[in-house]
Amino acid sequence: MAIRVDETPHHLSILLFIRHAWDIAADADVPRLDPRPEAGRSRIPDTASPSEWDARWRRAWGRAWDWYAVAEPDPTIHPTPEYIRSVSQPGHGLDPLIPPFWQADYGWDGIDPHAYTAWEMACSPGAYGRPRTKAADAPEPRSLPALIAAWEHGLDTMIVLPYQGYFARRVTARHLAVSAATRNEPAAYSRALRAAVEGGWPG
Repeated sequence: MAIRVDETPHHLSILLFIRHAWDIAADADVPRLDPRPEAGRSRIPDTASPSEWDARWRRAWGRAWDWYAVAEPDPTIHPTPEYIRSVSQPGHGLDPLIPPFWQADYGWDGIDPHAYTAWEMACSPGAYGRPRTKAADAPEPRSLPALIAAWEHGLDTMIVLPYQGYFARRVTARHLAVSAATRNEPAAYSRALRAAVEGGWPG
């Protein structure tokens, strides 16, 4: 059994930071963040109207999740810097190996990189009071029966997000998104994994 855990999905976290720092897309289906970011010197750019930035963010958020439907793991492929640069050009289609990044289209304009980096560090696993130095310290072994059942039903990738409280959502037949709080609590994590199985995702 092989389960991949993405504890730092950067293409999603940058969008979560932007939404909070620029105060846009307030009605988007996004739970409260935990920890909440400090915006620092981040400001919505005046190169477009706030409504246009809002629309751009919503499109980027949709593409960020759509990417999981085309992503296919292939451990034999190691993208070269040239490959990464080629698929990171503005307007490039979804690539199965490299997720779509906001910065590819809009750069760092309006984003305080120091504030963003500090927030990402605050979201790291060790920041939740459970520093981990070996695989046995990870949450997965503590919810192993539920994890095995989910894997047998096609789940092979966990996406961990800095959301407050319990959160679990089956993204594709292979991907389950959970909050860090959910993953760090064995009972909640097992509940999320069981729900992923009971939801009857096709395929």
